[in-house]
Amino acid sequence: MRSRRQLGWILGVAALVCAGLLLRNNAAELSKTGTPVAKTTAATAIQQDNDSLRGSRATASSNALRDPHFVLKNGSLRGTEPDGGVSVGFGGHLKPDMGLRRLFDYYLVLIGETDLSGIRTLLHDDLLRRQLDAPLIDEVMASFDRYTRYQQAAVALASQTGLSLDQQLAQITALRRQMLGDDVAEAFFGDEQRQQQQTLQRLAIQSDPSLSPAEKAQRLQALDAALPAAEQEALAQTSLGNTVQNQTDAFDAAQTDAGTRYAERAQTWGDAAADRLQQLDQSRAQWQARLNTYAQQSQAIQADTSLDSGQQQAALQQLMTSSFNGTEQLQVQAMQSNGLLGKAR
Repeated sequence: MRSRRQLGWILGVAALVCAGLLLRNNAAELSKTGTPVAKTTAATAIQQDNDSLRGSRATASSNALRDPHFVLKNGSLRGTEPDGGVSVGFGGHLKPDMGLRRLFDYYLVLIGETDLSGIRTLLHDDLLRRQLDAPLIDEVMASFDRYTRYQQAAVALASQTGLSLDQQLAQITALRRQMLGDDVAEAFFGDEQRQQQQTLQRLAIQSDPSLSPAEKAQRLQALDAALPAAEQEALAQTSLGNTVQNQTDAFDAAQTDAGTRYAERAQTWGDAAADRLQQLDQSRAQWQARLNTYAQQSQAIQADTSLDSGQQQAALQQLMTSSFNGTEQLQVQAMQSNGLLGKAR
């Protein structure tokens, strides 16, 4: 019998497992190119009325690139609220924390829909709406500028080859402290960096051929025991989530029917968790079907040689906004950025 605490973990982890599976499931199928499917309604409408599109949709697409406020209202962040916030420390100065990083990342999602200058304008307007003092706004904007310069440098660093995982982590850590300063680097990346270091230590133990299975288990247990209580709980949840995900992967690979899935999950995790996981299976299947439809229609638009670049962009934007809500659009764009929906145009 599972404890109430374990059951709570399972139910919470189930949602995370579903999110991860949504991104991974059938990724290869989504990235196929092949023969384009029939033209979508959006593409057909464009072809039938080129003059209208050049005047209205093409203009709207052009305005979207020029006007960041148009992008914020009609683009991928449409219908969402800014994440994160600004904390004030001693003397009214900026106190860097994860809330500030989340605020920066919220607006940086719009890269590709508008330029960095436009994103900077949107962030500045957000700070004005929060009625912050002018000196504090200046500090936030200066921190944002350093953060974006760091992001650009990190991309260049990631392109280096031949480095071990330890070397990569050491270099990115040094870069963060060099470009952001110790306080901001710790606030933005401290917890993440410690988790990465702990992961590398675990990998080193697990891959050490000189250790017996019992010795590996003992050292891993000692490594976990040295973690703060909150991180130990997070690690336990991650391990439990991996177990649930591995079971679901095995079901998918074997094409296990819904009844058998439910029975095995109920026996392992209990009826409540089995009910929740069954609901997630259904939601995952529905989401995957929507992704497949979107990927096919997107490829058809991009393959339509009768459309110029502006018309294709307008049709793709219409397809995105008609297929997904604001939050879903963020997830789909993340999948596109990672090549899970083919090349974005």
